[in-house]
Amino acid sequence: MKKILKIIGIILLILIIIALLVYFLVLRYPNLKKNPTVGKWYRVATNEMKDSEGNGYHALFKKGSENKVLIYFAGGGVSINEETAKDDTYNTKMVWPDMLANVTMNMGGLASDVEGSPFENWSIILFPYATGDFHAGTGEFHYTDKDGKEKILYHNGYVNYTEAMKKITELAGVDNPDAVVVTGYSAGGFGAALLSDDVFTNYFPNAKSKNVLVDASLLLHNDWHTIATDVWQAPKEISDKLTGNNLTLDCLTALHEKYGDGIHLLFDCSTRDGDLAKVQNYFDTGIMDVSEKEADVYQQILKDTIPQFKEINVGLFIWDGVAWYDDPRNMTAHTIIATPAVWLPFEEQNQSVAGWLTDAINGEMKDYGLDLVNKQY
Repeated sequence: MKKILKIIGIILLILIIIALLVYFLVLRYPNLKKNPTVGKWYRVATNEMKDSEGNGYHALFKKGSENKVLIYFAGGGVSINEETAKDDTYNTKMVWPDMLANVTMNMGGLASDVEGSPFENWSIILFPYATGDFHAGTGEFHYTDKDGKEKILYHNGYVNYTEAMKKITELAGVDNPDAVVVTGYSAGGFGAALLSDDVFTNYFPNAKSKNVLVDASLLLHNDWHTIATDVWQAPKEISDKLTGNNLTLDCLTALHEKYGDGIHLLFDCSTRDGDLAKVQNYFDTGIMDVSEKEADVYQQILKDTIPQFKEINVGLFIWDGVAWYDDPRNMTAHTIIATPAVWLPFEEQNQSVAGWLTDAINGEMKDYGLDLVNKQY
């Protein structure tokens, strides 16, 4: 009898595992079809879409009941040279099954199905991060890995984005929205800055309300143009915008010059972003580490950039009060739009990042927290 019960238990366990796999791989995010169901998430894939290792990649899409679109680029690491290409932990790949996308959608941030969200009934196009190129590459980066093996890192971000956008506009009837928000956090924020013009030029040129929100994406590097052309092989119309050491500023400046008052440009960041301070230190010294000294450097970079942002009418939301993980040093959190904190008003600003964004979409541009860059921590 015990043997029979054991066999039954094993069979039930196998059935449960099969059911979970079917749910996560098939039922939860089925492949996008023509005339998709409103409110349901779909995966969007083609044979040309792949992650940094050459495996399959897919975007995610939800059709909304309103004629409005949120385009959302997820974040991760970045590949700028052979050293970063070798670092598997820093070069994000497609995590099976949809783990990164699930985190982005279900942590309670802008892309989550949060009751009462102003984006609750918008169509959402979400791009998981899996190519190490700020979603902007088209090429193959050849390098030698830590074991001495010749490998290829596929910087396929722009191809993934283009393939998904074409398929969604063809199958889902999302081609002439009233309002569009292009946003992203961390590496995805850089992606939003790099690809917004492509979005509005090639897909949604007639949107009455054009909006770009860059979340926690500010790094200085003297060779952004070379990285974009030689490492990522980004399209020329994208890499040509990169003329200085501030990728985000270059991209937002180009958007301002092209669209003028016809676009709402937004940037948010915490004052002493621990992750960005760490990466900035790597760019400056070759050391991927961070201390209060590096946080001081980052705070100064932010302070110096604010007047430049204001010259091109960028709306700003600077914040603190959220610690960098559990680190006791004086560093602040990295990114906010993927977290529930995006809905919560900050005490000093008496406003939330989501509220600030919503006001901007409606044409009311404001700045919050600018004095925090002068705060002594």
